[in-house]
Amino acid sequence: MGLPAGLILALILQILSGSTSGTIASGCDSCHDEANCLKTRERGDSFTSQAYSCVCKDGFVGDGLTCYDAKLCSDSSCCSQGYQWSPDMGCVDTDECSLSESPCTPRQVCRNTPGSFACLEPSTQTVLFHCGRSDCPRGMDCIDGHGSRFADPCDQYTKLNDEWRSTNNTVINRPRCDRDIRWKGWYRMYLGRESAQLPERCSGSHRCGTDAPMWMTKAHPTESDEIVNRKVCAAFEDDCCTYDTDIQVKLCPGNFYVYKLVRPSTCYLAYCAEVKGPAPEVVPTTPEPITEPLTHAPDTTPETFSSTEAPNQPSQLICGRETLQVGLDVDSLTSSGLNPLSGNLATLNCSRFTVRDNVVWYEVETRAGVCGNTLKTNSTHAIYSNSLFIYPKSNSSFVHPLSVPFTCVFPLDTHSSMDVAVRPFLELKGAITGSGSRAKASMSLFHDSSFSEKYPAGLVTLPVGSPLYVGVSVEETDPSFAVVLEDCYATHLSNPHNPEQYPLIHSKCPADRRQVSVVESGASLRAHFSSLFFLLQHEYRDLYLHCSLSLCDRRTSSCVPPCTHRNYRSVSNSEHLETITVGPILWEKATE
Repeated sequence: MGLPAGLILALILQILSGSTSGTIASGCDSCHDEANCLKTRERGDSFTSQAYSCVCKDGFVGDGLTCYDAKLCSDSSCCSQGYQWSPDMGCVDTDECSLSESPCTPRQVCRNTPGSFACLEPSTQTVLFHCGRSDCPRGMDCIDGHGSRFADPCDQYTKLNDEWRSTNNTVINRPRCDRDIRWKGWYRMYLGRESAQLPERCSGSHRCGTDAPMWMTKAHPTESDEIVNRKVCAAFEDDCCTYDTDIQVKLCPGNFYVYKLVRPSTCYLAYCAEVKGPAPEVVPTTPEPITEPLTHAPDTTPETFSSTEAPNQPSQLICGRETLQVGLDVDSLTSSGLNPLSGNLATLNCSRFTVRDNVVWYEVETRAGVCGNTLKTNSTHAIYSNSLFIYPKSNSSFVHPLSVPFTCVFPLDTHSSMDVAVRPFLELKGAITGSGSRAKASMSLFHDSSFSEKYPAGLVTLPVGSPLYVGVSVEETDPSFAVVLEDCYATHLSNPHNPEQYPLIHSKCPADRRQVSVVESGASLRAHFSSLFFLLQHEYRDLYLHCSLSLCDRRTSSCVPPCTHRNYRSVSNSEHLETITVGPILWEKATE
């Protein structure tokens, strides 16, 4: 069987011609400038095809895709830090994790990366980097410049702006390959003038300008003070993960991500990019839960008029911002005399399901009242509950169905822990419980008071005295909630925790009514305010705007702040979301 057209994955051919070695390639354009492209005819069962391989020229060593001058580089001067010289292959990666003494602490997991290594915390996949013999502070990396030093990747990154990387791009005249790029350091993705990110779902093959698009298998981090490890997969034909590797990701102030990308081992693979929005429709073969490990229901026996006992149900729960999904093993249900496709939720006609890998997944929209969903909120969490009912295969006699209650808990505070007591209306004895992702918020600067046209991400230059029109939105599907502007302020640095802050909105109300107007807050999942802004400390320096937000349950109280009194103060009925940032804004002198 021949190789798939346009994709050669990790297949290395040793060519017996002296001490040289070569690599099979899809074409001569993949070969290094100091390599020869060899063409051979291969005969298959019924046809003859042409194969290509890259071999370094005399005096050079390498795999043919990269070649090194054997004489000039023999003292390792051609190799970057983290690589060592090989007389046959040139510069090869040093596997620090295979050393007799691990560079990581005993409880950490050492993960080798091209030219370096990372120490992973086993429970959270948080990455701690090293700089020489010193440990980098949390959230920092060792950046090569004038010597190696600690630096925040959010301040030291390269822009990666290629329109062809878009997940919407399905026109591929000539597939791109990220193996040909010498990746170094951290990258921030753009599509045109908009900030972008790696997709979190498989979007299928032959898009993003390449044959095998690369996507991230788990959700982006939600804590801005840590660097995490994530796996990326390349999708080709019917396989969403033909090839995989590890990268590092960090969430930055301003609600964007930076990535420490690595070079794929072959062609044609390339990283995809998408503007933050709905996930692509194509889903991996097995669902990728975004929940923490689940506590499964213990064995229960449903009350029934037959002698059949209930099975020991292997249950799975996915708590998504858009849907809640309960998964049950088809074979287990069937062997226990139950019909796995007979289920319904608390409302009889709610029975939407799909079957994947012998698991039947029932799903319901994450909204209060839909299909009997109940919603309770307290100061830190929103708790959705429902029950799934599965019926016997035989309906000849009256029986009670098997009940599978479930609960999903979503934090309203991105820094809170799961320490609340849950007493929902539905019977939840033996329920399976899962936690969902935090609501994501974004903030944009607009051109005028209509809040219709956004400024692109990046530096915005405005004259002194100009009004700022700021809009905030939260990704939340349940209209029961509204976003409230708690505190907004300006700083000269992108770090929202900078102690030097200049208040715009304080305790939900304008800090100075002559300078700030709250246009909308607490009425929907969008909020808007405008502010006149002048120089801070008489300096023309970059400015960043930061806002802390909260989600408010409109069913239990009025969420619109009553800022009719000068000194209005309140205790919020929901905790703050993570602070979001927009900027930098550079002020220019007004023309006379």
